[in-house]
Amino acid sequence: MSPKIAIVGAGPAGLALASILCRNGITPTVFESDASPTARPQGGSLDLHPATGQAALAACGLTPQFEKYARYDGQDFILSDKKGNRLFEIKDQETGRPEIDREQLRRILLDSIPEGVIRWGQHLVSATQDTLQFKEGHSESGFDLIVGADGAWSKIRPLCCYVNPFYSGITGVEMTLRETSTKHPELSKTVGNGSFFAFASEDGRVLQFQRNDNDTIKCYAFMRKPDNWAKNSGIDWQDPQSIRASLKSDYADWTPELSRVIEEFDGTAAVRPLYTLPPILRWPSQKKVTIIGDAAHLMTPFAGEGVNIALADAMNLAKEIIAHPDDIAGAIHEAEVKMWDGAKDAAALAWENTLLRYEPGGLEKTMERVTTMLKKLDEH
Repeated sequence: MSPKIAIVGAGPAGLALASILCRNGITPTVFESDASPTARPQGGSLDLHPATGQAALAACGLTPQFEKYARYDGQDFILSDKKGNRLFEIKDQETGRPEIDREQLRRILLDSIPEGVIRWGQHLVSATQDTLQFKEGHSESGFDLIVGADGAWSKIRPLCCYVNPFYSGITGVEMTLRETSTKHPELSKTVGNGSFFAFASEDGRVLQFQRNDNDTIKCYAFMRKPDNWAKNSGIDWQDPQSIRASLKSDYADWTPELSRVIEEFDGTAAVRPLYTLPPILRWPSQKKVTIIGDAAHLMTPFAGEGVNIALADAMNLAKEIIAHPDDIAGAIHEAEVKMWDGAKDAAALAWENTLLRYEPGGLEKTMERVTTMLKKLDEH
């Protein structure tokens, strides 16, 4: 008899777990607070790595669908200073890490899951070892396994450990440029096909441009800012001119080649204060509850590993459940050991890069790290 499994959260980790389980004859229930798959934007682009993200999609049977959307030319990479001086460039080089938009990744995962598995509009307010209580007033119980794939502010995490995320010291402002080849040709040419990182480490400022599908570019203005800066800054985040005035002040001495994005973006901005969990985090395994993805090892995006490790979590947990459906406690423990081991280096790198990129000398040291990474990729 199949175990009764609840997955809280329909992000990449929760969907991948559900997809693999369904493919192997185990049907979980996914509870998601969003009202529908299109309730909110999914963000920018992701590079998926062979041994983690791509392997998990293969376990879902989704390699052909991934290849349909994967952008191999999106692996191009440029590193510059705030004056636009290009100090490092990778072009037309295979790194094994093609890009895919978050929206496309979510779509192919959703399409692989049978209708009725995901229950939308289910806002979890509290949980015990076998019961989920929802804002709508109802509860669900009797589960053999509850999996928290519910992100940074997980309601399931307290059932495993009492460690909360802390503010990283960095806040980002996400901007979008659309129809870039015709409406923003200069910026489109500057960014190219992949990612463009411009650093002013001494000032605690970064502009990160990222090519997306559909002739779209995302730009992230990451800055060293106090906690709650977004609330206390006086910026009206619904008013494009208020947003532009603030960013123009922060990037006043940057080359117009890059800072022009502040004037040209489409007027809507998402504020993203970055939080993280300790780079090494583990807990005594529970018998009926576990967490995966950001709920278990939230990290900043500066190692490019978050979604890859999350997808690997889902794959490893699914494999253990499929292999040991009558020993859920054992499956949890085996999967968690793999998760802790797989996440610790990535989380440590993300934290080190968070410190490095926003301190004097960060640009030069980042160049050294990228060079070292490329050498390792070439060796393999």
